[in-house]
Amino acid sequence: MSILGEDFLILLLAFSFANFFTWSNVLGLFLLQVSFWCIYEIGYIENDILGEKFEDKAVLSYNYNSYKYSFQLWQPWVWAVVFSILGITVLHQEIAIEGVHLGVAIFGNAERELFQISESFLYWIAFLLILRFLFHIYNQLNKQSRVWFYFLLQACRYCGYLVLLTTNTVGLVLLISKILIRSMQYILYRYMGGKNSDWLTDFPRYFFYLLIYLLILGAIAANERDISLLFNYQVLAIIAFCLFRGSKHFVKVFSQLMHVSKDGSNRIV
Repeated sequence: MSILGEDFLILLLAFSFANFFTWSNVLGLFLLQVSFWCIYEIGYIENDILGEKFEDKAVLSYNYNSYKYSFQLWQPWVWAVVFSILGITVLHQEIAIEGVHLGVAIFGNAERELFQISESFLYWIAFLLILRFLFHIYNQLNKQSRVWFYFLLQACRYCGYLVLLTTNTVGLVLLISKILIRSMQYILYRYMGGKNSDWLTDFPRYFFYLLIYLLILGAIAANERDISLLFNYQVLAIIAFCLFRGSKHFVKVFSQLMHVSKDGSNRIV
């Protein structure tokens, strides 16, 4: 649910305002995300395999324990290719429909447009191969060294779609802010020992997400002398999303606000 309720919505907020998005474009983006996760999940499985092999007290996922004897690492690639083809075709649906109706798949513009679809597919598959390689390297490293490499995986997770799609400054800052916050959580998690109980479930990530987002966007707006970057429907939608998804985070942060004289934890003994 976190993929649909968080990642996919963030991608929509980042890309839909920069392009003329129809419902078919939304479907195409969703299919590409499914293909992405087919490959990303291989990294999690590989992590469990190596953990079981080399770690004394490895914490293995339920899915790995349930399917480790029947799962084949080539299977996700088949699904990734299928969903990639479907997603790219849907994003180019006008091209595909034109070719079908005119019956000229090898003539005129249809040939050029078919080439563009094939080119997009090759770019996307190349990105998935790079993603798989990066996750493989990540899994081979010791846990202390994974901290900085985690940034690269998060960059792929949120900015990888730039291989096929473009966004505006507002959307790009949104993606970068998400990368920074997830990486911040992981860094704190690792430096606190790296145990499941240490994962910062109560970390007010949406509060810091929105804070960093507005700070970066505000700095860009000031540098560009363009206040419209801060006041538009896309920024309003992003703020609403953060407030809705992280309402408990904001309540927690603001409920802790008090004068230093009333907070006994600030006293030096």
